[in-house]
Amino acid sequence: MGISYTDGRDVDFGQVLRVLSASADVRSDWDEEKTRTAFLNSSYAVYARDGGRIAGTGRALSDGRAWTLVTDVAVLPEYRRRGIGGELLERIRQRFRGHELFACTYRQAIPFFEEHGFRRSRNSFTYAGKADRAIDGRLLAAGFFLPVGYRFEREFGASAGGFPRGRKSDLDRESIRLAFSETRDGLDYGRLNELLSLAFGGRERDAQVTRETFENSRYVEFAYDGPKLIGCARAESDGVSQGLILNVAVDPGYQGLHIGQEVLDRLAAQMEGQNLFLNTHPGGVGFYNREGFRRNKTAMLYPAHPDMPPEAAAGFVLPKGYRFADEMI
Repeated sequence: MGISYTDGRDVDFGQVLRVLSASADVRSDWDEEKTRTAFLNSSYAVYARDGGRIAGTGRALSDGRAWTLVTDVAVLPEYRRRGIGGELLERIRQRFRGHELFACTYRQAIPFFEEHGFRRSRNSFTYAGKADRAIDGRLLAAGFFLPVGYRFEREFGASAGGFPRGRKSDLDRESIRLAFSETRDGLDYGRLNELLSLAFGGRERDAQVTRETFENSRYVEFAYDGPKLIGCARAESDGVSQGLILNVAVDPGYQGLHIGQEVLDRLAAQMEGQNLFLNTHPGGVGFYNREGFRRNKTAMLYPAHPDMPPEAAAGFVLPKGYRFADEMI
């Protein structure tokens, strides 16, 4: 009997856990119930079956519009020469065609993702937060992250590729009535759309998309000056292991007051214990490239527009086949 693929929910999650455990992609504290929760809370999950046996898995978190995080693409060792991993990845890619697809993987799996059209991401980070939320030392030792403040050659030059950069506000925190909220109750979606447009360079945004993505996100966080919305962020999450942070924005008139960091800290507190991934544009690297975040060394990106001009792609991905010095030993 050949391999079949299904995205159904009638799954033996004990078998799924065995697949993940065999690939070393699972946390040591995972059990069958956490596996079930993570997969059922995912935007999409796909399984490779050999008769009644699950031979491979893959899943993704997505906002359903533009951003998707691929995770847990894993295959039992005895099936790895049969192209199952590539088929699982392709099914996820087709499901989210037109999205920016990201994956954080092991160094050994980088060639696999490259073979299937992914490039190494320049601008991806993992939220680390305060000292009491330390990144797992095993991940540091395994080469998942670059040193805090790491810069690629010619980074942070005079131009950020046309993307907006933050600036220091003329205000001070004592002069504003700063408050935070993690509820959408009473949210002015028109102002939210305006805020995102202002924060990301003034480009007009689709108000309906803004409403849908924030309404459908599992977690949200907002900052206000009195009744005025001045900051926001949202996240997709499986509730157990992985979170995808999106739309972190602060009104340009309030930037430089550490409001963005506090919005992120509060959003992350809603997802305690999860690995929190985010990607920024070239102009936003300076905000994240400091204490509180770890720059991903093994993040991969399949761009929404793989045919983007080389000069634009250079701001988002590393050259094809790029390897750090310690990966060439």
